[in-house]
Amino acid sequence: MARRPPPRPPQQARSRDSLRRLLDAAETVLEKHGPDGATLPRIAAQAKRSAASVYRRFRDKDALMAAVFARFSQANLEELEHPLDTEAIRRIGLRPFARTWIGNMIRGYRTRTGLIRAAVQYSQTHAKAPFVRRKEALEIRSFRKMVDLFLLWRDEIRHPQPEYAVAYGMVMVALALRELILFGHADLFEKVVPVDDGHLQEELPRMFLRYLGVAGE
Repeated sequence: MARRPPPRPPQQARSRDSLRRLLDAAETVLEKHGPDGATLPRIAAQAKRSAASVYRRFRDKDALMAAVFARFSQANLEELEHPLDTEAIRRIGLRPFARTWIGNMIRGYRTRTGLIRAAVQYSQTHAKAPFVRRKEALEIRSFRKMVDLFLLWRDEIRHPQPEYAVAYGMVMVALALRELILFGHADLFEKVVPVDDGHLQEELPRMFLRYLGVAGE
């Protein structure tokens, strides 16, 4: 059977609103039930729509997930294209900037833990899907942009390879937060050392900055 082409972008306001409500419902169901539990009938019920109406717009679950990821990607793209005042950022200082970055990551993971975890899990099982690859490409661009921002303080970084050190340190921070917050392994580590948000906010910037070789850390 020939596959139907992907749905065209809605042109009318009512259709756009309908799509927005469906995607909002999909995110809510993903947050509550994970990628395996995000069935089209369940998403339709969350959106207060009939399952038939959802199937008319999306041929299957993967088509709906593509639309969800497209919205994620659009938000990432808008953030990437937002101009930055690097001089103003430089005046913030390396230490406050690092603490703010890590604090924002902690709050971001805590705000919609289930949804972010579901997106990560779905990406891992659909790594070759074009919409997953597009989102990952934007995430890589965003990562490199953040590396460049940290390198505004290159003169304060004593590691012999500043760019490598910033990238490596950022990866380690992200992995720690994913393990502890997204995948809920904090209870295991709490048996040997405090890893609540307060300690993470205090200790991760200190570890990150010391690894970079920042004086005074």
